[in-house]
Amino acid sequence: MNKFTFKPLCMAIGMALAGSATATTIDFSGSNFYMKFLDGSQRGAPSGSIDTASGGDQGQFTELNLVFKATISPKVEAGGRIQSRSSAAYWTEFGGFGMENSVGNNEVNHQKMMKLRGAYVELSPGYDWLSQVRIGTSDWGMFDPFTVGKVRYIDRDNYNGLYFKGPIATGSTWEFARVSLPTYLQFNYGQGPTCCSTDSTQYNEAVYIAQVKVPVGSAKLATSYQSFIDHTLSPTANTFTGVNSQGIYKNTVFALKADGSLTDALEVRGAYYRSTSEPSVGSVGEPWGNTPRGNISDKAIKLDLDLTQTPVEGLSFNFQYFNIGAGYFSTAAARRESDVLLTEGSEAAWYNWGNALWSGGATSDFTQGAASPKGRPGVPNGTQNGLTDNDFMDFNESPAESAVGWKGITAVGKLDVAETPMSLEVTRVGYNNNWQGYTSDGPLYNVFPANQDRSTNIIAFKLNHNFPVMGGLDGNLKIKRVDDKDKVSAAIATDDRDVLDTGVTASVGNQVFADLYATLSYGRYIRDIKVGANAFNNSKSIYGVRLAYNLPGFEMGMLTQWIRGNGNPSEAAGGDVKIQQYRMKAYSQVNF
Repeated sequence: MNKFTFKPLCMAIGMALAGSATATTIDFSGSNFYMKFLDGSQRGAPSGSIDTASGGDQGQFTELNLVFKATISPKVEAGGRIQSRSSAAYWTEFGGFGMENSVGNNEVNHQKMMKLRGAYVELSPGYDWLSQVRIGTSDWGMFDPFTVGKVRYIDRDNYNGLYFKGPIATGSTWEFARVSLPTYLQFNYGQGPTCCSTDSTQYNEAVYIAQVKVPVGSAKLATSYQSFIDHTLSPTANTFTGVNSQGIYKNTVFALKADGSLTDALEVRGAYYRSTSEPSVGSVGEPWGNTPRGNISDKAIKLDLDLTQTPVEGLSFNFQYFNIGAGYFSTAAARRESDVLLTEGSEAAWYNWGNALWSGGATSDFTQGAASPKGRPGVPNGTQNGLTDNDFMDFNESPAESAVGWKGITAVGKLDVAETPMSLEVTRVGYNNNWQGYTSDGPLYNVFPANQDRSTNIIAFKLNHNFPVMGGLDGNLKIKRVDDKDKVSAAIATDDRDVLDTGVTASVGNQVFADLYATLSYGRYIRDIKVGANAFNNSKSIYGVRLAYNLPGFEMGMLTQWIRGNGNPSEAAGGDVKIQQYRMKAYSQVNF
């Protein structure tokens, strides 16, 4: 090519690129620098993924979260995040230089590596049958916590798939998705029918779900069906023709939901789910497998009634009936991010009791998840057996507990009188896994106890009032009582277990000056445990200071707590100990 031809060609390419760049807009809003500071009297050295207090209570680190969204045309959008890894990059480590792990190798986690997160492409074709296509990452919140649930915020960039949506008729829509299922959620944690093997099919396993939403008058109906079939390699006589695979496990979930208003004052919501789990013959999971071990079909039912108006001004009621079978299972259900029940659930102040790092428990109420229980047999029923996904959690976050196996009713009354909103919750929980002689290799999960005859009663009262002094003092009061009784084995009278939690929390907040809000809190918590003829009494007081400082584009917060008390976390003879802990979490964030 001579130079006379080459120059015009370069000019044409340059003009084409310039035109494309002009048409495309890139938005970086939502980006931020985030800094976290942890300190505590346990002096816990973090380990593993240590950007939260789960692994320790020491350290300071910085993260860059660079969010970008490119609008390429009215029908094409793409985006993602560039996230720095902070799982071990503390300020005192001098940028990671010279950091070595226990075997003398350079530790990548200390070096503030950058990682692509949340990459997606979204199309809006505008067809009369297809309105939206998303390729790549999503938090999957468009479906349901009992089927394909919203992904926990720290994992929101880890689930990828294909999503399609379109209209059917006026107001009706269809949706379909193929969600690539993480290995740890596959049958036997992706290991196939035998332990510790890596099956090549795990890299292409996925959950498929189809959903239809239809308006019927003032009501809304939705139905969905999902399917997951896990595969493994099967014997192949001639690999030159390809390697065969076979299904070893199948999980399906059918859902039907409806909501609407019967009157101006009465709203009704109902949901019915039916799941099946079908392991193939010979594909028995490992002892701690995460899926049912036998052919199981079970249901989950929820019915909500909201009475928004009553003859008494300011008085309203919420009622919920729930019945979630012990064998209900969805491999893609929400593991933590969604709260599926109306009740507050267990007392969060005793979360992880027995772990010195968590002597103060969690400061936010429990949420109830639809994911399968997680744990191992032998955990006392009075503690939190059946947690969904509480790994990598700070103490100011809400812990989750699995509601699989729960049945009962919750009633919440709300009254706003004299500018003082208050509420009262009354909940009665029974258990679909109340049985005798269940074995760990039975058809369900081995996290369920062999013998159980359990019931739980919850009462929670809350009150808020603003006092017109010092520019306004926000006062809050909460009284909660959780009575958990389990007769355990019907053949043994001495193994009965009663756990009674009583807690009172009070706080007062004030806008100290224009940019700073401060809250002082105090909580007194008592846990009385009786096991047969033995009694274990635990009590603690929690003093807290919370600060929130805000400037345009900048926010900073801090929560500091001091815990004092006495108890017997080990439930052993002579195991009474003094409880004393200080813990602090602070953060600063600049948004741009």
